[in-house]
Amino acid sequence: MKQHDEQFRREYQAFRYTDDMRSKILELLQLVEDVMAGIQPVGELEKKVWISTRGDSINYYRGNFLSKWGVFTLRYRSDAPRPNDIQPKKFYFQFSPSVDGISLGQLESTLQLNRNLKKSPRIQEPNFNMETGNITGSHSSYLKFLRCGDFLLNIRINYDARNMDEIAHPTKLDTIDIDRIDLSDEDRKLRDKMFFGDLPRTGDMCHLTGYYLPIFPNQEKFAWATERPLSRQVYNYAAGLPFQDFSWYNAKTGNYENEPVFWKLMPTELVRGPLS
Repeated sequence: MKQHDEQFRREYQAFRYTDDMRSKILELLQLVEDVMAGIQPVGELEKKVWISTRGDSINYYRGNFLSKWGVFTLRYRSDAPRPNDIQPKKFYFQFSPSVDGISLGQLESTLQLNRNLKKSPRIQEPNFNMETGNITGSHSSYLKFLRCGDFLLNIRINYDARNMDEIAHPTKLDTIDIDRIDLSDEDRKLRDKMFFGDLPRTGDMCHLTGYYLPIFPNQEKFAWATERPLSRQVYNYAAGLPFQDFSWYNAKTGNYENEPVFWKLMPTELVRGPLS
């Protein structure tokens, strides 16, 4: 047993991350964030890593570019809208050994994290051992608002640190958590203001007669609608009437569906051709 422990210790201490491994870790983080945001399905993860263990509403992953001592887990709900799919709730990375050479700035750039939100993030705050008072690490927390959906992402990044200088200049990445958080009414208003400003939305009253362009929160889903000539995208609304949903035909279901949207007043001179 002692010989085995000694071999384990030597192997662990000798382990080094390469530039290629760091690059692939950043690519994986970007993909995980897209999965958590609902941009990519969970199945896309298995193109970069594989499931080593399936638990109760949790998957454990492994990858050639990840150390064998790390922990990489996805917690999920199985009652997803699509059959045979899962609804991600939380992704957790525990890097062991800590990853050197990936700065907080690189992570903020890769994950497109914003330090200037109205709800200010907490950046490089120290973690303490409550018994000894010693510094044990640093953490940075961010809220990431998404253009559509009923949730936001809460992202927490932890670095190993033993003093204030290491907190100010973090170099050893320990853990990353990415959680889905349900939007509160206040958060929803903040999100809509961030992405759509003061544009009226479905249900609001039209105050100025003119041509209005539907602005879709889910841009990818309705990319086809924005590819038409502008004259076939706009709708004529009269002052005093409420803005409606965007009505569209779903060929997969054979039904017409209604999508809540925002509405943007367009200059008349930009509108060409007959309206549809």
